[in-house]
Amino acid sequence: MAKIEAGCVLGEYTVDTAFESGVKLSDLLKRADKTVLLFLRYYGCRICQLEMRDYTAIYDAFRAKNAQVIVVLQSAVATMREQTKPGDVPYAIICDPEQSLFREFELLVAASKETMTAPEEQEAYAAVRKRFDEYGLVHGAYEGEELQLPGYFILTPEGKVLEAHRARTLLDMPTPEEMAAKL
Repeated sequence: MAKIEAGCVLGEYTVDTAFESGVKLSDLLKRADKTVLLFLRYYGCRICQLEMRDYTAIYDAFRAKNAQVIVVLQSAVATMREQTKPGDVPYAIICDPEQSLFREFELLVAASKETMTAPEEQEAYAAVRKRFDEYGLVHGAYEGEELQLPGYFILTPEGKVLEAHRARTLLDMPTPEEMAAKL
């Protein structure tokens, strides 16, 4: 299959969300004018918890643009059901414990823990770690590929890719506010 880049139209994918099985991604995309398909790592990851918290906090900015976020995690459905309940977050969470979507969308994997953040990102990463403590975020169970890097794809209701980004480090991502501004 060709690499999924801007201008491509996605094929059909059937996914499991945290609370629904056998959902067509195309049906999820039809719920808004634009969708940010946001690939994070897994629910136990504190950076991912923080990202999800931050997206939840400003989700009205997405709604105001008739846009939505769909988060893709390497977590199992059972993990998500233990940790969350319907309505905890304003967006769908796709559970991809086999990492098939991560591979299909060709998200990058770091060579080592040391390369997950760039040397010039160390100050920013320290600020992120400080926020873990502020919110009382604790690391949960490890799931999937520990060295997985994030990414995002902005999609139309028809599955056309408007933008594709595969992060080269954990912090190589726009903030939720910057993401909302893109739409």
